Amino acid sequence: MPSMQKIPVYVVSCETAMKRRALIKAHLDGLRIEYQLIDAVIGANLDPEYRERVNPTKNMTPGALGCYLSHIHLYEHIIANQLSVALVLEDDTVLDYRVKALLDDGCENLDFDYCFLCYEDRGDESYVFYDADSAIELGNVFKAYLLSSGPYCTNAYLITLEGAKKRMQCAFPARTPIDHYHFLPYRPCFRAVVPVVAFMNVHSAIDSLSSTTWTLNQQRLHKYWWFYPLRDLIKFKPLKKMLFYRRAKFPHAGRWYSYSSAVKVVPRNRY
Repeated sequence: MPSMQKIPVYVVSCETAMKRRALIKAHLDGLRIEYQLIDAVIGANLDPEYRERVNPTKNMTPGALGCYLSHIHLYEHIIANQLSVALVLEDDTVLDYRVKALLDDGCENLDFDYCFLCYEDRGDESYVFYDADSAIELGNVFKAYLLSSGPYCTNAYLITLEGAKKRMQCAFPARTPIDHYHFLPYRPCFRAVVPVVAFMNVHSAIDSLSSTTWTLNQQRLHKYWWFYPLRDLIKFKPLKKMLFYRRAKFPHAGRWYSYSSAVKVVPRNRY
């Protein structure tokens, strides 16, 4: 039976992360979303010679390199299959139920390289803001806004065919985590759905690609709902964001606003 879903969905997941896989499968099956599980690259299992070849500066942790290669391999798949747009998820993601309609109907506008459904409010160029005057109709009830720079987050994002092609042209050697963009020889077109429509689940730190070097106590802390808000307060994040905004040089004129980070733990009853 042919698929009625216009946007394909790919879930990057460690083969050994059985609990996370069970949760994301139950969540997406419950929303009746079609998806394909993609076995993540485990950086620690890579041949040392290959690791040095793809990351000759050896500046990336095994977890960061595995995550990088997992997403890059997906971009290769998108290009090989000439997919106009795809939704990439990591296996600790919780989607708003309305995303189902967007996936079924498709995007009305592909004027972006990356469009984030889940995002941090900062990236490798410091804090990220959105331009309230730049909305496009993404599809269904969602609008997508231009961002001042790329956010830290690979939990849930749309990537276009053109976006994948641009990234693959400079994918190697790997120099930074996949959600760092400052080194790229071009400036991607970043958009985000505001307000956010994807979050992390309570098992976000368990068997995580990026948590392979965390201590057991760090993993335990990251799964509590209060961890991320408390971390932000301790780091004086609201004050730092305000000070950055006052001196920021935005890429174009507009009404630039901050948004709340989607990097927060969602309780079990949300999915």
